[in-house]
Amino acid sequence: MIRNLKITQFLLLTWMVCSYSCGKKAPRFEDFPKIDAHVHIETADPAVIEFAKKENFKFITLCTGADNQEFIDGQLHPAQAQKTHFPKDFAYTTTFSMEGFDQPGWLEGVIKRLGEDFDQGAIGIKVYKDIGMTFRDSLGNFIMIDDQRFDPIFEYIEKQGKIVVGHLGEPKNCWLPIDSMTVKGDRAYYSTNPQYHMYKHPEYPSYDEQIAARDRRLAKNPNLKFIGAHLGSLEWSVDELAKRLDKYPNFAVDMAARVCHLQIQDSKKVRDFILKYQDRLMYATDFTITNDDNYQDVITEIKEEWHSDWDYFSTDNVMGNSSNDDKFKGLALDETVLGKIYYKNVFHWFPGIFE
Repeated sequence: MIRNLKITQFLLLTWMVCSYSCGKKAPRFEDFPKIDAHVHIETADPAVIEFAKKENFKFITLCTGADNQEFIDGQLHPAQAQKTHFPKDFAYTTTFSMEGFDQPGWLEGVIKRLGEDFDQGAIGIKVYKDIGMTFRDSLGNFIMIDDQRFDPIFEYIEKQGKIVVGHLGEPKNCWLPIDSMTVKGDRAYYSTNPQYHMYKHPEYPSYDEQIAARDRRLAKNPNLKFIGAHLGSLEWSVDELAKRLDKYPNFAVDMAARVCHLQIQDSKKVRDFILKYQDRLMYATDFTITNDDNYQDVITEIKEEWHSDWDYFSTDNVMGNSSNDDKFKGLALDETVLGKIYYKNVFHWFPGIFE
């Protein structure tokens, strides 16, 4: 009788454990709250936000490019309109114009305008690769992001409790010949944007100079929260990215348009990297939509990318996509880690977002 009771208890315990562990399912994409932390929504049409809400996504749109204030305002105005209509689902950054950089009053004008943008709802600023790769001063020297003339701007942003998103430099592929680039997306982009293909412009600052200037800016402002867009332009090596995350505790990165670069690296190494730095990573895509775009085409494309990336992060399936030449294995991250990179980290790194 005792022996039979023990067997019964053992079988019951086994059933309970199996029912719990075997019954656990990976979270469903549709049910999981998500944020795309780096997009460019340059339209006030609500359709794209309504679509995202159905997919359980919120957005951070980044105003980008420092050519002139008119260009920046063309991005700010629709962003402000979307924020007004969708305050809990949409947030945006501003940026500053480089017009008149060498002229008296430029710095004061930039800080005044940033203050106005923050008062109207901008959660921070973005600085773009045109600083370091386009603008030159009156002596013909490239203006890098660590230039001391920017120091008061970054000090002001920090005092305001705002954040900086920095797309500085480019993928390392940018300095390689087209046929030596590691992912299809880069081969396509630089084939059609030769002005940013630095392999053809050896007179421009090198990849290492771009990264070093960004790192010096991080060192200058150690208390400033700084998001390195596109995996901090260190997409080619999680080891190199880990060095910066270790050195600069207020540095985090988004994955915009660089998930494919993780997929071509050793899957175990990438998974271990994400587990170690799970509080410093944010999911993002970098998709753009304007009034001139066919909405349905863009929505179809972004939905496909969202679901493909979710499969990569949440399953251990062997898969492929249009960005890479070879198949790769999914990372099978658990729900806690997925929750951080898709949602929770944004609230830590972007204080006051969606308010």
